[in-house]
Amino acid sequence: MTDSAQEAYDLGWEFFSGQGRRKNYRRAYPLLLRAAQGGIRHAQNLVGYCLDEGLGTARDRRRALHWYKQAAEQGHAVAACNLAMAYDLGTGTKENPKLAFKMYKLALDLGDLLAQNNLATMYLDGRGTRRNPKLGLQLLRKAARRGDQKAQYNLGRMYFEGEVVRRNRRYAALWLNKSAAQGHNKAAALLKRMET
Repeated sequence: MTDSAQEAYDLGWEFFSGQGRRKNYRRAYPLLLRAAQGGIRHAQNLVGYCLDEGLGTARDRRRALHWYKQAAEQGHAVAACNLAMAYDLGTGTKENPKLAFKMYKLALDLGDLLAQNNLATMYLDGRGTRRNPKLGLQLLRKAARRGDQKAQYNLGRMYFEGEVVRRNRRYAALWLNKSAAQGHNKAAALLKRMET
């Protein structure tokens, strides 16, 4: 990493995040690209994200994968999760549940919370790995306790429907309320349905 790469990252991050001003992805992208090419892993993930979403540049999900891989190889947890989601959903590449599972595990080992929820659902569904409801539920509970709104919704829905766990409206309401409080629309809708 060079000083110029760090300077490009610092300024690019200001434009990307909107620190002290409005977000400006068109100005952020070329700076972040320079920083990514200089080896800064967070910039590599952000360049991947910009390409994935078409922020400040044309959308190119195949190129996004390249940058996610670069950052993940350097131990960037969010990049590993982004890469896993691409393999899981088949965005920018062929759908590959086994590789998605492997990357979610890596992302979880690196501390990514979203990866924990997604890995849990793969165990619950037997997607990309052998079905293991006990381990899936354990991971889901951990992610929900750590504050992941998707995990809270998934756990609440499971208690509501009696899927893998015994049906329990009180636990369903508890987890759905936590998720809805964080803005999860499906959790709020399921809570409304429970009231009727």
